[in-house]
Amino acid sequence: MSSDELSNLQTKKTRMNHDISIAREKVSAAEGRVKRLQTISSSLQTSIHSLRNLKSEADGFEVTKSKWEGNQENQFETKYNSHGVYLETYESDTVKAKQRIDDDLEMARQEKAQADMGLTDLQFNLANLELDIKEAKEDA
Repeated sequence: MSSDELSNLQTKKTRMNHDISIAREKVSAAEGRVKRLQTISSSLQTSIHSLRNLKSEADGFEVTKSKWEGNQENQFETKYNSHGVYLETYESDTVKAKQRIDDDLEMARQEKAQADMGLTDLQFNLANLELDIKEAKEDA
């Protein structure tokens, strides 16, 4: 094999090492994104659980005639009903936000899997290229 061919193989190896470095950065970034989204999803799930507990406690609260009468009772019931509506809306919004995060998490996992495959392919190609370089040096 000529020195030009060996030089071309060395140049390809340099480019491939650069591509592998970029692929590793992509894998690392994807891993970071997956971890952040998992943390957010877990936090939202905890919030949803807490909201449901609050809602359950609020739903179990009763206004008795012996404690409340007239205007006080009406004012309390109005505020109590508003509170229930706000809790319901907040829970619904939180559930929707968690679903969006979970969808993003699934996409991030797929992106990471693709980045892993790309890195593996590059490493395989580099190993083959190194064999070609070794053979070229032996032939020279």
